[in-house]
Amino acid sequence: MLLSDTLLAMSISWGVLAVGLQSWSDLRASQQSLQALEQMHTQQREVQRLLDRISLSAGATRVTTTPQGDVQWVSKNPPISGNEGARDDTLTWVVPREIDPRDCQGNQASSLDLISHQFKLSTKQELSCKDVWRAGTLFQALAERVEDLQALYAEASSGASSDPAQAPLQWKSADQVLDWREVRAVSVCVRWASPNKVRQASASLKGCQGETVVADGRLRQLQRSTLRLSSQGDG
Repeated sequence: MLLSDTLLAMSISWGVLAVGLQSWSDLRASQQSLQALEQMHTQQREVQRLLDRISLSAGATRVTTTPQGDVQWVSKNPPISGNEGARDDTLTWVVPREIDPRDCQGNQASSLDLISHQFKLSTKQELSCKDVWRAGTLFQALAERVEDLQALYAEASSGASSDPAQAPLQWKSADQVLDWREVRAVSVCVRWASPNKVRQASASLKGCQGETVVADGRLRQLQRSTLRLSSQGDG
């Protein structure tokens, strides 16, 4: 074999090896992206299921029995409240313990009539929660790599209609709500990011507040949900 033929064969071999290495690298990058997406989606589903459960019971009318044995209805508490933060929001749901004794962490330790589930972001970019009315509780992380939490509230116009179900609604931030007892629904936006940088990263996107989130090598997604407060608007 001539030297030129040998060099040509070596060149082809190196080319095939380079293509193989590039394909392996691309396959590994795709696998990492899929793993990051699956982790993100798993956390999204868990958080959504929790919010769905709490929203079904928030603000429900409690029933008690008088010493004489008569059933009486207890005045409703505001089902939800919130705080408008400089960077992210805080969201609090109030649920009668007799309807759902579990707090947002899954504990059944409260002896109070009401459970107050408060959600906020930690300094470690974790979505955390606790029952703020039970003494001695600590915030516990529910999900990691949550970069933003924003909420808007649909408040009914008080006195605008004799039928509460027909009252017009206006979407407001927490600092604009006039009466939390008139809130009929909440729109929640959560911005998620992958824990590690990946090759198939997200391009720049619009965040929960319409801001531009610059690409930095991480996968990102917005999770938006509108939750109706089932106990509200029934008179």
